[in-house]
Amino acid sequence: MKKYTTISFKLAVVFYLLFMLSSCQDEIEPEVEIGQEGITHTDEIAELIAGVATKDGSPDNIIDRSSCSTVKFPISGILEDEEIIFNSLDDVLSIGVQVLEIDWIYPIQVVLFDHSEVTVLNEDMLDEIQDACEEGGSDTDNECIDFIYPFTISVFNEVTEKVDTQILSSDKEVYEIFSSEGLITNITYPISLIDSDGNTYNVTNNEELVSVLNQAPECDEEDIIDFEEQFENEINDLLLSNTWSATAYMEGNTDKTSLFSGYTLHFNEDNTLLASGTEDFSGNWEVELLDTSRSLSIEFDTDNESFLLLNENWNLNSYEETQISLSRENEEGDTKYLQLSTN
Repeated sequence: MKKYTTISFKLAVVFYLLFMLSSCQDEIEPEVEIGQEGITHTDEIAELIAGVATKDGSPDNIIDRSSCSTVKFPISGILEDEEIIFNSLDDVLSIGVQVLEIDWIYPIQVVLFDHSEVTVLNEDMLDEIQDACEEGGSDTDNECIDFIYPFTISVFNEVTEKVDTQILSSDKEVYEIFSSEGLITNITYPISLIDSDGNTYNVTNNEELVSVLNQAPECDEEDIIDFEEQFENEINDLLLSNTWSATAYMEGNTDKTSLFSGYTLHFNEDNTLLASGTEDFSGNWEVELLDTSRSLSIEFDTDNESFLLLNENWNLNSYEETQISLSRENEEGDTKYLQLSTN
C-alpha cells in the first residue's frame, strides 16, 4: 500500500509542476526582436514603396481609358461588324486609329492598381473603375523608378507574433506587404533601384530609400485617356512635318494616280493647303477625329478637274511616318482610295 501511495504522490507533484509551468508560459509574452528600421503601412516610406509597386495601368488606356486598371488578354471586340480576337496589346495597336471604333465584348478580366483581379461584366462596371481613377499623372503610382529584384525582407506579424523572412521578386509582392496592416517590415539592405533614364541607385538604409524615391526624376507617365485629341495632334503634326505626294489614287478599278504626277502637297499650320507643280493650286484641310468619324477633309479652290477629285471628306484608314491611307465611298457605292506618301 505504501508503495502505491508514494507513486501517486510523485505523479501529483509532476502534474502540479506541469500546470504551473503552463500557467507561467501563458503570462510571459514572447520576446521578438524588431529592428529599429521597422516599417508599418502608415509610414511615409511604406507609402512611397507602395507607390512604386502600384500596378501601372497606363499602357492599355486606349482600351479601358483608365490608368488604374490593366486588361488581361485575350479580349474580343467588334469592328465593322466583324468579331476580332486580340491576343496582346500589340495586336490592338496594330490597327491604328480604328481601335477607337471597336465595341469591346464583355466580360473582360482586368487587374486593378493594387494587383487584385476583377471581372468587368459590362460598360457600366468599367465606367465605375474609370470614375474612381485619378488621371493626368496625379494618380498615386510612381512609374519613373522601379525596384531591381529580388531583395529580402523580414516581417513581424503582430497578430501571430511570428517573424518570417521573405524574398520579394515582384511589384505585386511588394505592394501586398507594405500596404498590409499589422505587419512590421525590415528591409535587408543594400537594395537597388533603376529610374526611367536608366540610372541605378544602391540604397543602404530607410533614410536613403526615402530620399531616392522623393527625388526620382519626373517622366511622362502616359496617363492620357483622351485619345481622340491625341490622334488628332499626331496626324496634324505628321502632315505639317513633311511634304506629301499622291502616290496612289484609285476610283473603283480605275487607276488615276498619273493625274497628280509631279505635284507636291504642302499642309500649313493655318490649315491652308498648297499643291505645287506645273501649276499651283491652293485650298484648305482639316483633321477630325470624333466618335463616329476619323477624317481628313481636303478642299481645293480650283476648276482643275484633277484636283477637284481630291475634294472629299476622306476616311482616315491608317497612317505611319511616311504614308497615310484614305478612302471614300460615293453615292453609287464605288470606293475611292487615296494614298499620300512623303517625298
